[in-house]
Amino acid sequence: MNFLNLGLPEVIFIILLALIIFGPNNMVKSAKEVGGLLKKVTKSPYWQEVWATKRELDELPKMLAKEANFNETIRDLDNTVKNSSGSANTLVSELLKEVNQSTQDKTKVNEPENSILPGTQDKKDSSKQDETKK
Repeated sequence: MNFLNLGLPEVIFIILLALIIFGPNNMVKSAKEVGGLLKKVTKSPYWQEVWATKRELDELPKMLAKEANFNETIRDLDNTVKNSSGSANTLVSELLKEVNQSTQDKTKVNEPENSILPGTQDKKDSSKQDETKK
């Protein structure tokens, strides 16, 4: 049981405390007076006004969202994000291709070639030339 955020032990404690303070004979009379007071308060125009204001405040975020076309704006932003993420994925994949291609080109340049650079001769070639001269 949860009444006004009070559990069963708290309600029993309040009833026992009221019984001790008011006594068994005055308990019924006091309960009637409290009930009549609550009825007057809830039927008063001030109480009605408080509840109407509470309802308006509860509805205020919904009204503001409706007036500002909040749901449409969220949908538009969601679509924009999806489109931009698709184009971003394309750009990233193109960038990765370029980077891979440039690294492959650099490795080809750094690989030693089988041909001899001008101005240098292989020892075997020089010995062959020496033999042909003799």
